[in-house]
Amino acid sequence: MSADASPRRRAVALLAGLAVACGVPTPTGTTGIDDDPAARDRVDIHVHLVGGAVDELLAALDRRAIAAAVVIASPHLDPARGPAPGDDARLHGWREANDDLLAATADHRDRLFPFVAVEPAEVDIAELERWFHRGARGVKLYFGHQKLHARPLDDPAHASLFEWLEQRSVPVLAHVNTVRYRDELARVLRAHPRLELVCAHLCGSRTDLDRLAGLLREFPRLRVDTSHGAGLPGVDGFTAIEEDRDRLRALIEVQPERFLFGSDLVTARGPAGDVDWDLQLAANLGLLERERFEFWRHAARIGALTPGVYHGLALAEPAVSRVLGGNARAWLGAYRPQ
Repeated sequence: MSADASPRRRAVALLAGLAVACGVPTPTGTTGIDDDPAARDRVDIHVHLVGGAVDELLAALDRRAIAAAVVIASPHLDPARGPAPGDDARLHGWREANDDLLAATADHRDRLFPFVAVEPAEVDIAELERWFHRGARGVKLYFGHQKLHARPLDDPAHASLFEWLEQRSVPVLAHVNTVRYRDELARVLRAHPRLELVCAHLCGSRTDLDRLAGLLREFPRLRVDTSHGAGLPGVDGFTAIEEDRDRLRALIEVQPERFLFGSDLVTARGPAGDVDWDLQLAANLGLLERERFEFWRHAARIGALTPGVYHGLALAEPAVSRVLGGNARAWLGAYRPQ
């Protein structure tokens, strides 16, 4: 999609028309905190805070009635840091990104919960403890991303990190491509069964709910987030889930404590950032809360996207409140400092 603001805003206007026809609130509404008291407890556990956009993020959370967010150090997604040198699958600049994140969120720890990103074979436990003394609330692991998979997830070089995370009940959010690395993840979870781990994007199984169901069955402490990112990845995920939404709804209703709301929002600054952010936040909420929600869809022309409406899960209480916030607060409260 073009980065130009005008086409995006025209597309959002089209979405608004579709929403009116389907009885769905538009994603650009600035309603503030919702009248429903439960909305005040919504926690988005998957936001990539880059570009120093703290005030803009807080305003976007208010518009979508989201009380708080886990914000993640994400040097590889920050345009200001430039491309990583070489192509060696390492997460470059993660220490500096962690320092920047903790400084940026220092005045907003009631709403923004910082997760530091680490290279698991390189991080020192002493520096981890310093970040937690400065207010870190959890750890993000990108090591299961295909482009950042420097070594097997269960490599012996990662053992000291996993032992520390497990001993302290540290909340861990992990990106794992389970098409490629499911067996490696399984070996980590077997070796460290008490990890407080949430696996992002339905544990890389948005397009394969059989794989998700198998992981949940084999690892009873594993939790997943429901996040869908911007653009084509979000479209592919929402499309796949729409085709099998009854199965996903059933998985959630049977074990609602295993699922946490996330948006995968990336706060890169741009002229249309507020529109794009509202659309992504509203879609990820709509997937869980509503019968219908709006986002991009595949157009007739290959590779093109067009505004469209999806069928959501419309989760009922008490499952929806747990997924939207209750589970996140329990997870975040697990950490035991020593």
